[in-house]
Amino acid sequence: MSQPHGPASNPDNPVGPTSALVDEGWGHLRLQRPLAAWASWQRALRENPGDEAARQALERLENAPELPAAARAQYRFQAPADAAADPGRRERWDARLRGQGLDDLNAAAEVFAGLVADDPDDPEARLNLALCHAWLGRNAEAVADLDRAVTLLAPVDSGRAADAWTLAEVLRFGAGAETLADDFRYAWTVAWSEGEGPPAGLFESWPNLVPVALPSEAGGDVPRPADAQVYEWLDRPVKPTATGSDPAAFQAADLPRVVASVVRTPRVLRLSTPDPSGFAALSDPPFARLAQALNGARRERSPLPLAWADAAVATFKFPAGLDAAAKAALSRAVVEHYYEDLWIHLPRLGLDNRTPLSAAEAAARGDAVARAKLSGVIRFREQLGTRPTHAALYQGYPFDRLRRRLGLVDPADASAALDADDLSCAGAKELDGLDPASLDGPRLVDAFVSASALRDDARTARFAAELAGRDPKLFAALDPATLFAPLVREALREGEPDRALAWLDRAREVAGGPHLQTFAVWSAEVNARTGRPQAALDIYQELLERPGATAALALDGAETLLDNGYADHALPLLLEARSRGLAACDRGVVETSDLLLKRGGTGRGEFTPRTG
Repeated sequence: MSQPHGPASNPDNPVGPTSALVDEGWGHLRLQRPLAAWASWQRALRENPGDEAARQALERLENAPELPAAARAQYRFQAPADAAADPGRRERWDARLRGQGLDDLNAAAEVFAGLVADDPDDPEARLNLALCHAWLGRNAEAVADLDRAVTLLAPVDSGRAADAWTLAEVLRFGAGAETLADDFRYAWTVAWSEGEGPPAGLFESWPNLVPVALPSEAGGDVPRPADAQVYEWLDRPVKPTATGSDPAAFQAADLPRVVASVVRTPRVLRLSTPDPSGFAALSDPPFARLAQALNGARRERSPLPLAWADAAVATFKFPAGLDAAAKAALSRAVVEHYYEDLWIHLPRLGLDNRTPLSAAEAAARGDAVARAKLSGVIRFREQLGTRPTHAALYQGYPFDRLRRRLGLVDPADASAALDADDLSCAGAKELDGLDPASLDGPRLVDAFVSASALRDDARTARFAAELAGRDPKLFAALDPATLFAPLVREALREGEPDRALAWLDRAREVAGGPHLQTFAVWSAEVNARTGRPQAALDIYQELLERPGATAALALDGAETLLDNGYADHALPLLLEARSRGLAACDRGVVETSDLLLKRGGTGRGEFTPRTG
């Protein structure tokens, strides 16, 4: 998928006096400045109404299905508002505009800059100056103008303020405004000199690196050498397709995501991703060699093409074998999960470095500017989602669900596509007004999942406590760790370790398989953190007696006890870890055990349950 573009000249039309303006417009569009392209082609038509190349270019831009509506809209100068409240404003406009034509954008920019200098609080002058700068291709200046206009308009006209900020979202992608962008393609490139290569065993030890026939990188404009090997690096293995036509067998949150596209040549390793959270995996021990290799990488970041502004939504990998209906249902679930659970926590320059959730919290406290900017940002995402070229991905996803999650819309006033009784996209205020005990099973599950997405343990624990006390069949589809972790954390935050341990006892009652070890490890951590080292040691030693127990488990227990100041209790676990590490030829465990035997703990901070 690409943005509309054209040749430098059209061989089917004679080159006329306005051909330079037509070429200029295509140049602006290649630099992601659609408003400047529109202005160049409009000027060409003013100078030569018969210029067919300009007319076709405008028609192509206005009907480009891959661009959001705000990038294709026709904008017009606005007249001064509320002249009755400020009679002097009309007089200032008349004085500045007298004898001035606005077809010359540089002259028009001077006029509106003068009006802004006369009255810095004139929102229409600010908006018109922003349009001049956008039409001239000066996107960074236009965004600054719109920022000020939104500040002025938000308290009195939230709709116009949101419209202005929707346009600002488009302008952030343009050349010259790169430092203001929020949606990037990130790339890491490591090159080796002739005769060298990647660290030994790098690719052999790289989990979930899947070869692909073609690169999946959004906006893939990087040349691919003939000898390149291309991979997708997934954050987890692909789950086998148990029931090919049943999307309920797969949870969107459990689907693998592409951490990065990987291109390997004999002398270069290149990773790229549109997801800013993708490389968080590099902090995990399995990727130590990769992190070391990337220490000297050349790092690049460039705004995504407008046509790929939502590329991160498409990083989920679907299981093979789903029929069309099942894949459509799962695709819709992925979009819901991405926007309502993940995207709301990503900081954005367009929200003054706030996350959408924190901007929503500011809006709830009466911050009109935060509300207008958040509304504009969501409106832009909505325009991305309603493009016909993306219909198969979004499956009609109604963005009022996202607005409801962020408290921007009352469920009773939302679109017909939104069910007011559906709590799967409920927001903070709505959840806080619910009594968990009054909810039937499915609505309680939805309320818990929504609360979890907001990442506030105190709120989540209210619903988790009610859910954990009911029939386990009700929450069988949930990850038990997700259900009980907020209960444990909240109990510890309130200084009640016995309650935390009681919840873990309940977790072991209802969980099975690998979760039993997870909850046992959590119990050991709670005991160690709350002055019960012998109880923690007993749990680890019991776990180590089970078949399949690893050296890493012994080392984990030793580190937990050392971190909490119990070196004597950690000693037998360190010796056990070292012994098992030697037997398994696990050099990392052996070296770490030796180091800890010499110097003691590592001083971990706040309790964070591990997966054991």
